[in-house]
Amino acid sequence: MKGHKYSFPKILNPRGITIIGSKAVVFERKNTSDDKFHIIDLQEEAYLRSKGIDGMGPGEITVITQLEALQDPRKILTYDPELNVFSVFDLSDSSRLAERQFRAPATAFFITDAAFTSDTSFIAHVVDGWTKYLHLTISGDTLSTFGNWKNMIKGRELPNGYKEEELDANLVSNVFQGPLRVNNSRTYAVKAGLKVDYIDIVRLSDQSITTIIGPESTIQDFRIGNSGGYQMPTFPLETSTTRYRDVFAGENSLFVLFSGKSYTAISEMTNLNRIFEFDYSGKPLAQYQLDFPLFGFAVDERNRRIYGVTTDEQPNLVRFDY
Repeated sequence: MKGHKYSFPKILNPRGITIIGSKAVVFERKNTSDDKFHIIDLQEEAYLRSKGIDGMGPGEITVITQLEALQDPRKILTYDPELNVFSVFDLSDSSRLAERQFRAPATAFFITDAAFTSDTSFIAHVVDGWTKYLHLTISGDTLSTFGNWKNMIKGRELPNGYKEEELDANLVSNVFQGPLRVNNSRTYAVKAGLKVDYIDIVRLSDQSITTIIGPESTIQDFRIGNSGGYQMPTFPLETSTTRYRDVFAGENSLFVLFSGKSYTAISEMTNLNRIFEFDYSGKPLAQYQLDFPLFGFAVDERNRRIYGVTTDEQPNLVRFDY
């Protein structure tokens, strides 16, 4: 697919994008300035405003690693892992501060990626035990735990001759880290591997998991390291590649952004990204070859458009029609 690249000067180093109605919300990678995210009118192809004041005071944030739409189409929610704070912003007003903030709940689990299943609950990927997923409320009440990281290595060939019994839960869960998203109707969650080729499709009604392995079936090389007394995987810089960089959970299908390149090569204009589309039974539907390297993406299913944020020499917003 040939992309149409925009040139919005205030977008400097974008990390991800969320589409809310006719607007795109593009958030920046770590920086020490304001303008943490930008609001774009997609119909008019016009830059509307930026929001986010850098700091640790009321309504301020330091970094965004996650941005989610809420049921109210005027509102978005961001997560700041440095402050451990969720912030709600109103896209329709002129204030650059969050209108409401609350701390992430304290739990017995160490949470990494999370995605909201309602305005008051979320599903999270956990890494300090064999439990794979945690469903909890924003006040910290556990709704359920499900999935087992052991299933990801059972019967599979491991690198360097490692045996299943040699690997602890902390290592295995970290090997299989990756982005996690929930679709707008809150019926499915989708997780994909940043270092291993897999996609988990979670049906939220019964918490059943369908796992897709591929395009490669092998687990890429890692070594057993140690951090604070816990096993941690280390991936050789000279051979390690990024697999699935981002995920979009649609209403009837899901999309995953496949890289297959080393982190140092993600901006190169060769061996560019592909996006795979699957239905929620795991059946492949389409493969889209892109002509720009992307860091993140989102899909406008109604208008059949894919919007991405590029990692080329002049990062910005790009649109693909599919």
